[in-house]
Amino acid sequence: MRIATVVSIVIGIGMLVLLKVFQDSIPRNSDPQSNVLILIGFVLFVMIYGASRLRQNRKSSNK
Repeated sequence: MRIATVVSIVIGIGMLVLLKVFQDSIPRNSDPQSNVLILIGFVLFVMIYGASRLRQNRKSSNK
């Protein structure tokens, strides 16, 4: 494995641990409509990010 991959996995696990530790201090939102909007926004972000990564990988593999 590359060092960057290992570092990103460690950082990701560290972020999950920090979220679990500070879980009680994070404000909750009980409005279902805003929860749906947040989910839709997250899905759109992931789709745009994934598409840009695929496009970037195609450009680098063609060179």
